Amino acid sequence: MTLDEYARALGGLLVNFHALEFLLRGFLNRLPGARPMGVPYGTDIYSFPVGSELPENDITSYDSLGQLLTKFNAEMEKRGHAQLDMGLVDLRDALAHGRASAAVPDDTLRLIKFDKPRDGKVRVTFNELMTEQWFASQKARVSAAINQVREQLAG
Repeated sequence: MTLDEYARALGGLLVNFHALEFLLRGFLNRLPGARPMGVPYGTDIYSFPVGSELPENDITSYDSLGQLLTKFNAEMEKRGHAQLDMGLVDLRDALAHGRASAAVPDDTLRLIKFDKPRDGKVRVTFNELMTEQWFASQKARVSAAINQVREQLAG
């Protein structure tokens, strides 16, 4: 896998994570008792300049992907539906905070992530070879979650 292919594969996976998070926020925002947006319907939230203050709600909250998945899964449990894979949080965190490198130039990159240090030691929490097949598999995992949330939004 060339560096250009790696960049495209990584970009595609990250775009899927962005889509998943936004869909989760949209789903949670539609639940009964959700905090109102606080801006008129149809307002382009991307039009607010840096420094603007908006009301906190499911779209604007500081919730992490893990928190969003937990809230979604709690609602799915109430409805008797399948829950989303919480392992997606580990994948997203490894992509955001892990270290990617190869033993030699033009070799397949490996992604490794460590937890917070305890008593001067760290534990390996993620260690994967990022092949084309690996990227395809991870993208399929995130796409399946996106489709599951979409189905709930449509239903």
